[in-house]
Amino acid sequence: MTVPSIGDILLLSQTAWRVGRAFTAGRTHAPTEFQDVEVEINALAKALKLLAEALFDESDDSLLKQADAKTEHGFATIVNSCSRAVHDLESLLDQYQVVKKTRNSGGFAVERSWSDMVLAQYKIMMWTTDGGNLQNLRFLLQMHASTITLTMRALQSKSITQLECVVDPIAEQVDSIQHRTRTLSQQLDEANRIVRDIASRSHFPPTPNTMAGSPNILQLRPSQYSAGNYLASDLYAAGQSLHSNRPQSLPPSFGSLELSAPASPATTRKRIPEFSFGGPGSRYSGSVASSDGDSNHDSKTPLRYAYLSLQPSTKSTNLARLVTNREARFRPDSGVLSPMLPPPAMTLPPLPDTEAGAETASLMSGLSLGRQSQSAGSEIKKLHRSSMTLVQKEDFKKVAFRHAAILCDVRGTTVEYVLKASSDEGSHDVEMVEACQECRIAVVRKREAMADAKHDIRMMTSIWVFSEDNTVRLELKMVDGEMYVPYSSYFSPEKVSVTVPCELKFHDVQYGQRVLMTAKTTWINYVFESAHSAALFQNELMGRTLLATYRTSKTLRIHEGLSGAFSYAEQMCGMENLRIWEDNDTLAIIVLIHFSPQFRNGYLAFYLNSANTPIRVKDDGGREVKVKGLRVPLEGKGSGKKDSVIAEGKNRGEGVDKKKMVTGARIEFASEAEKRDFMGLVWEMQKEMRDLPALSGVN
Repeated sequence: MTVPSIGDILLLSQTAWRVGRAFTAGRTHAPTEFQDVEVEINALAKALKLLAEALFDESDDSLLKQADAKTEHGFATIVNSCSRAVHDLESLLDQYQVVKKTRNSGGFAVERSWSDMVLAQYKIMMWTTDGGNLQNLRFLLQMHASTITLTMRALQSKSITQLECVVDPIAEQVDSIQHRTRTLSQQLDEANRIVRDIASRSHFPPTPNTMAGSPNILQLRPSQYSAGNYLASDLYAAGQSLHSNRPQSLPPSFGSLELSAPASPATTRKRIPEFSFGGPGSRYSGSVASSDGDSNHDSKTPLRYAYLSLQPSTKSTNLARLVTNREARFRPDSGVLSPMLPPPAMTLPPLPDTEAGAETASLMSGLSLGRQSQSAGSEIKKLHRSSMTLVQKEDFKKVAFRHAAILCDVRGTTVEYVLKASSDEGSHDVEMVEACQECRIAVVRKREAMADAKHDIRMMTSIWVFSEDNTVRLELKMVDGEMYVPYSSYFSPEKVSVTVPCELKFHDVQYGQRVLMTAKTTWINYVFESAHSAALFQNELMGRTLLATYRTSKTLRIHEGLSGAFSYAEQMCGMENLRIWEDNDTLAIIVLIHFSPQFRNGYLAFYLNSANTPIRVKDDGGREVKVKGLRVPLEGKGSGKKDSVIAEGKNRGEGVDKKKMVTGARIEFASEAEKRDFMGLVWEMQKEMRDLPALSGVN
């Protein structure tokens, strides 16, 4: 990791100061809480400036250069984490502040201000990637100001031992916050404890710079608030002396959010560490945003932060425009979409055991499913259907989507799922049950309270289906810790399937009452009105942008070396779609082809633009291309994952038997036109190679 320079830190200080000024834009209408945040940002900007001055004063004999690599890396981690927080806040300001022009005698007066939606809902909006409120944002900024100030004083101490004792534990805690190993309040509490501990046992020499303007780290005091009123147990040190004469506003209580706590705590899983508003703490692309209870289901304008505002985002990438032109002249069902919200990870709690679930289980066992498929299907339709009026429908959505964002809302023609046809454990007989026909299909992200920490919240993702005849309200709540890769149909571009074990809930006319029916399934089909709608739906589930889809007739495994020319070409994939995705955070271009069940589970997945493991794509004549340089393990350490690529780096491939790895593939496309278009896209993507993390767990 590159150590930030003095110029980088000064530039970051200026950015923080600019963000602080912009945060209270339109002071006559800005809430007082925004002024508190402005003070914290200004304190952080001052701390960064003092850190740059401390580095400049010792530039001739830099203490940081004398330290070991771990301390340098820790210093970079502290500053870069602060940089991410500042730039994320700057991005949020750009997204949700509006510029108003008013005519006056001299021409026009330009004024920046927050949108009306933000001013109305700032108390319940999410201001951090972990779903924290405005008070959490203040604590986060205070933490960064404290860590920067401690680091600056450690540099001024002229002691390498002192520098290592300060930087190493702080960097470790900051890194754990980026990885989100625990809830946000727990992370901030631990960071506060570490800062207090370091400040209490460190004896920094007083200097004019530190005593004049930097936050007083040693003036730490316990919280004056009860644990029931806010998320972090202590106020952070940064800024304590700066705003001791300013009345502190009490953090809002989460008791008024009317959130129902799930039955069990959630655990999050992250592949790529990041801590930003564009990071896969929120790894989704949003199409429609909803406010507190009211939702606009028909808007098609993509939003970068769909959970905060109804303001449309006008950002688009050159890459998306490039592929748009390619897709328009080749295949109408291969829609190219603008990058939207980033993913993450879709972390949702396990479904609780309720009386309704037990009642449903006994009801389902009494249906005698098996050879009586027709009667069973009709009986199921009767069970999960209950008509509702338009007023009831609006009330249902208002309650169900409270504190939620509708990421995608498109029209569907059919929703069906697989149901086991026999109660015998060893039986594999299944039947396809139709849930409804004409309907609306929505992907919704909702904030809910956590069971183990009632003042912490987490984001839940669900797929909702509302039939046009107002008789079916179907919810698929995604399992905690799982990452969903939608399966696209080779023969029907409008069909998208979810192929993991899940539980479907058919709700009554009033949300929150006992469900009408539940059904456990391993396969559910969503058939949309158009291929474009199907692509939008895939984007939200995958958390990435679908650039292109190509049909392939077969994919064969090839081997390296002279002996590989005479080896048996084993078929890995049959008639499947080759889909190309763009990761909006790392700008990685990922190729996915589903394996044949006879070969293995999951997907053949590899990067197109990785500088660590570059691949070579060669036109092999006709409709075929040859791909070499793959590193896809089939057995061993990565075999537990459905789709994975071995860790990339200097030692990649060492200790791995190449016989247990896919090192090359021959792909046959459905047409020469699709092959030519794929080759052109590969050529464009490989113009700029990137250092990318290991690709793992994409299914």
